[in-house]
Amino acid sequence: MMQATKKILTVVAAVLATLTTTAQNELIISQYIHNRYAVNPSFAGVRNGLSIFGSFRKQWAGIENTPQSILLTAHAPLKHDNLVLGLQAYSQHIHQSTNTGLMTAVGYRVSTGKHKWLSFALQPGVSLHKTNWADVRLMDEASDDVFSENETSVAPLLGVGASWYGLKYFVGFSVQSLLVSDDFDQRDAKFAPGDAVYVATGGMLFDMTDKFGLQPSMLMRFKKGEKSHLDATLSGIYNDFIWVSAGYRTDGDAVFGVAAQVAKRFRVAYHYEFTTGDLNGYNNGSHEISLQYDFIYKVKVVGPKFF
Repeated sequence: MMQATKKILTVVAAVLATLTTTAQNELIISQYIHNRYAVNPSFAGVRNGLSIFGSFRKQWAGIENTPQSILLTAHAPLKHDNLVLGLQAYSQHIHQSTNTGLMTAVGYRVSTGKHKWLSFALQPGVSLHKTNWADVRLMDEASDDVFSENETSVAPLLGVGASWYGLKYFVGFSVQSLLVSDDFDQRDAKFAPGDAVYVATGGMLFDMTDKFGLQPSMLMRFKKGEKSHLDATLSGIYNDFIWVSAGYRTDGDAVFGVAAQVAKRFRVAYHYEFTTGDLNGYNNGSHEISLQYDFIYKVKVVGPKFF
């Protein structure tokens, strides 16, 4: 009986995980328009200097033990503009389970014009999954050995990406990881491109006046056997100082955001998501806040031996 209950709880955790992460290393991030590197490693170096980004996300506030995540990224071009490096670390907590990951990116880009680049990158990494069954609240208060165990597993990751971008446009295509695990516990990872999650992004900035611009953008996820996911956003940008955005996801979330360039190279952003689906009225929405700082210098090394 307890083994069956454990399997049911695993399924519940997996469903929650699917709503926030459709792959073992994929985080839902509303602010991909501010951190395109987080969803595609080939955008490393896009800021033309060392860029550091940190965000915190709380899913479905007001409901106990709903998913939350922390994301940290850093990326930059090297001394030679053609070589770029990146680093990404994340931790996501889903009920009694935690996924932690660390990934590095090594990329090469080719100039296609002034401030225009065609870029390719590999992103190897590792993901650690841990489940604390002791955190599960049982209806029967009597102790059970099944729920006193902790399970831990480690899985390799290998992402790839390609992109083409300039000062006013970007398009990109990436695979979150070509190494895919068979189950939620990330065991038995294997090379399986057919089971991977594919991501396409794109956006274009239109100058409406000297100080105001509009930027439509989109992010789409594909996976064999699952419904595709589309995130469409329209941002208004005033004087390169403040961003106001509104968007909609095909899973039923309306997304609103605001960002401010509070200093020359320091940006603060906040996004709020309103659930229009089955959880409407049962939570206080989802919240995501981030800080980003862009340094003026490149990493002063010739190759990716140190970053």
